[in-house]
Amino acid sequence: MKKFFTFLMLTLFYNSIGLATNKTMEELLSDNYKITKEELIKFDRHAHKIFTLKKRNSVIVCSIKISRLLGIRNYSKCMTP
Repeated sequence: MKKFFTFLMLTLFYNSIGLATNKTMEELLSDNYKITKEELIKFDRHAHKIFTLKKRNSVIVCSIKISRLLGIRNYSKCMTP
């Protein structure tokens, strides 16, 4: 059981590393990715703008945080779904 748990944790850790991208949304757009969908998710003090980018068979989802006080942050978080 201990080996199974260790194997499961290592598999989940390995997969989570592979899902994140180090590129920003601007770099992906300059790499010929196209925006196919935009969503706005509102919370009390901030909102998230979610962009779905696509290039051939590759799909990447990027999120930008928008704060009521600070406005749009200058970085985006992107990952492969």
